Amino acid sequence: MMDLEKLRMIILEMHRSGKISEIPPHLFEDTDRHLRKLKDDYYAITNPLETRSGSLIIEEIGSIREAIQDVFQLRTRRILGLAMQQMEGSHVDREEIRRLLPPERELYREIVDTIERCRRELLLAERQGAGAPREEAAEEGDLPELSETSDEPVPMPLALARILSDMDSFMGVNGRIYDLQRGDIVTIPRKNAEVLYERNIALNIRLNK
Repeated sequence: MMDLEKLRMIILEMHRSGKISEIPPHLFEDTDRHLRKLKDDYYAITNPLETRSGSLIIEEIGSIREAIQDVFQLRTRRILGLAMQQMEGSHVDREEIRRLLPPERELYREIVDTIERCRRELLLAERQGAGAPREEAAEEGDLPELSETSDEPVPMPLALARILSDMDSFMGVNGRIYDLQRGDIVTIPRKNAEVLYERNIALNIRLNK
């Protein structure tokens, strides 16, 4: 079981070292199971809103959610930093790469590949001179986009964004309250993300190939 104290120790270690720390391979899954158990415990209480035990469970759920989000954000920021080091030709600590979970390792590779592809397209085009625009980049409408007209039911579209400046708390179209600060990396509903992009409050992190 992954409890709050263990999560806080992971956060403290990353703040102290500034590096990716070793975490249990099923940290996020174990935390999710623990949260679901706490919810079951809460609803098993008679009149939970009127009891001290119910209040304590709610507080624990909120603290664990905040802690696991901090773990995700700290590790994702460091992954972005490692990817930039790789692209700049700086030393990359292979031990940190080894400590990444499989989805994080895939994220790292996708970021590196995306930056490298962008670098080639922009810098190579500059070296080749200002010729005619490439046909595939002639119009924004030609770019591949996620289909929004599929007949199949799909989950609410989400976007991965980096927050560029502090902002007031807001409720997303999914009903969730977001309290974001500069530097946060967060997955939010695409409709909310588009508003933040337009106001230059957030940066779109697109990893689709």
